[in-house]
Amino acid sequence: MLYFSDLKGKRVVTENGTALGRMTDLIFLAAATPTVTKLVVKGKTDAPYLIPISHLKKINAAITIADSFTIEPLAENELYINKNVLDQQIIDIKGNKVVRVNDVAIQDKPILVVAGVDIGIIGALRWFGADETFGRLLRILGKTITSQFLSWADIQPLELARGQVVLKKEEHKLDKLRPEDLADHLETMSMRNATRMLDLMDESLAADVVENLNLSYQQNLFKVFTPQRSAKLICRMETDEAVDILLSLTPRRRADIMELLSPEKQKEIHALLSLSATPIGGLINNKFFTAHTDETVQKIRSRIQKETDEFSSLFYIYAQNRDHQLVGAASLHELLLQTNDTPLYRFMNPSLIVLHLTTPVAIAARKMLKYQLEALPVIDDNKHILGVVSINELSDWMAERM
Repeated sequence: MLYFSDLKGKRVVTENGTALGRMTDLIFLAAATPTVTKLVVKGKTDAPYLIPISHLKKINAAITIADSFTIEPLAENELYINKNVLDQQIIDIKGNKVVRVNDVAIQDKPILVVAGVDIGIIGALRWFGADETFGRLLRILGKTITSQFLSWADIQPLELARGQVVLKKEEHKLDKLRPEDLADHLETMSMRNATRMLDLMDESLAADVVENLNLSYQQNLFKVFTPQRSAKLICRMETDEAVDILLSLTPRRRADIMELLSPEKQKEIHALLSLSATPIGGLINNKFFTAHTDETVQKIRSRIQKETDEFSSLFYIYAQNRDHQLVGAASLHELLLQTNDTPLYRFMNPSLIVLHLTTPVAIAARKMLKYQLEALPVIDDNKHILGVVSINELSDWMAERM
């Protein structure tokens, strides 16, 4: 995770070392997925360079771009982070509380995307490089301070051009949310309201949202959906995700839905269902490491040394919130790249690939290969981590069947 305050003012150079100037802004798409599209670089000329993000090579002490970079004008659906978002007002859902955007969070993997905004004091301190110092001082005093973060899903992009950032509050605008964030919203609703929200979306978006719900909520939804509605969603979902849901239903309910699917989809699903006899529970390893999102790298390293001496391997640090829900993960390599005072929330990846107890082993293997991961967490209906399935367990399982 990057922050705009970390990037603004950085030197911009080409691969051959030619200095172009300083980065003053980032341009992004005003859309449900706010992808960063251009760098704004101020050099010696009066007009800044608007350089497409496709020319970006790396970000470290300086920002490096390709030698053969091009310059493009601002597109109609593009906005500036510094000009249109930073320091703008945010109005809460009730409209009776106004706060300001102090910093902008940017997810940097696999592409640069605006993840949300920081409205807390940490966001303001970050501009002065004092967030870690201030946090260290508070920890000495036995106190903690957390980042106050609003995800992009809570922001109305259409209001940005008018200089005001407004929280979403109208039901017909829900289709502008990212599927994973909308799923979080739906899980707080009753079944009746959730189905009404899903009815407002097109089938493709609804399927994406359902894929991101927890398994218990998915199961309850498919109990109230008609077989026809269920089949329409299933046919648009990834096959392994669809199988996860179908396995949670009764055989009769599953058969009613399967009859309405196309022959091609039925064949794909039957192939995976036939491999689901072995439950994932038998492969779960309880040797995993969790940390609170506010814990620093120094504290995490110290805990790893004390708490993992009996582990045969350790691939990831799993981040939990105060309700012990799984909210992110970071690899050991990412941990080693950080300074001691860096809190986990600053570099964890919030986009998680997870397993459930009903997930077939074959699907777990496919997910691990597809996303090139060494281990996958197994969570319950409340997003609490139950254990992990590593590449080692899966390899042993597959070797026994060869």
